[in-house]
Amino acid sequence: MTMTHRDRDAVLSADPLPAEPERAEGQPKRDLSDTEIDLRGVRRLTRQFRGVVPAVRLQELSAEVEKSSAADVVLAATFTNNLLRLQGTVHAEVERVCARCLVPFATPLQAALDRLFVPGPDPAGADSQQEMVVELTYLEDYRLPLRTVVEEELLLALPMIPLCQQACAGLCATCGVDRNREPCHCEDAAMEGPFAVLKNLTTN
Repeated sequence: MTMTHRDRDAVLSADPLPAEPERAEGQPKRDLSDTEIDLRGVRRLTRQFRGVVPAVRLQELSAEVEKSSAADVVLAATFTNNLLRLQGTVHAEVERVCARCLVPFATPLQAALDRLFVPGPDPAGADSQQEMVVELTYLEDYRLPLRTVVEEELLLALPMIPLCQQACAGLCATCGVDRNREPCHCEDAAMEGPFAVLKNLTTN
């Protein structure tokens, strides 16, 4: 397969897809857990996907958090010139444990994605001398499961260190009190101990 910059730019410059009609109030959202884009024999494609992926199907995400809501998904797919462009947003609410105070807290995960996929094997495989194009993902079986993309994006949106708030004071290492909720005087007590006078000594 030969891919030129012109082919890639053709996908990147594609016009946004028209908005999908609003879902009727009270109507359940479409379950996208088993939805996939199958590119076998397809030359052109324009599709939109709106729905949810239930938390029970987000197994890798569930392993990283305490709880997770269903993921809300709004995606647009355009396939032309042998390039699949997937754009949209993914949103979920998760519960994690703060790394400083050890208190569970809820936080939203919001991922805006714009990714390119190519059907077929990666030409930069182990036996290939071609340079890998890092911004492309190759689909060896010509299929793209939407749940896989949704979960990947949510995992990438997870902060490496979970904090209930940036200014979290954490737990006192001496008495274990949560310093976000009540004052801790351990440091003051230590300074006022029998060796407190040593802090005033200087070395020549």
